[in-house]
Amino acid sequence: MNIEIENLEQLTAEADKIFLTPEGENTLVKLLDIQKQVERAIETAKQMLEKKALELNPNFSSIQADKIKVYYRAYGAKYRIDPNNISYCPKELYKTRVAYDVDLGAVEKWTEEHKGLPVGINEVERQKSLSFSLKNEK
Repeated sequence: MNIEIENLEQLTAEADKIFLTPEGENTLVKLLDIQKQVERAIETAKQMLEKKALELNPNFSSIQADKIKVYYRAYGAKYRIDPNNISYCPKELYKTRVAYDVDLGAVEKWTEEHKGLPVGINEVERQKSLSFSLKNEK
């Protein structure tokens, strides 16, 4: 692992040069490389911590040091509905939810034809943000 952290401040200061010079692209590529290295290092540290914690205590759940907390727990829903057997499940044990999704194409067609949005649909003010990634990655 060869993270060039000492260059991080300089790379950050040069991040906007992609608009001015071709070398600016290399700055962003280096930043993405450092990000990947850090993410891999954190994942490796997690795996090592998990292994060591479970060796010391198979029932390990957490530890707190002076500056950091380490938790070991399950995430996500504990139970789920089996749709094939929902008719056998007591109704007081689950909640039913209705969701509405906008059909973007249909709304844009309506808006164009009727020169405005239909009642019941509001346009959302969305904040733009910038992102960058390597071209050959998903």
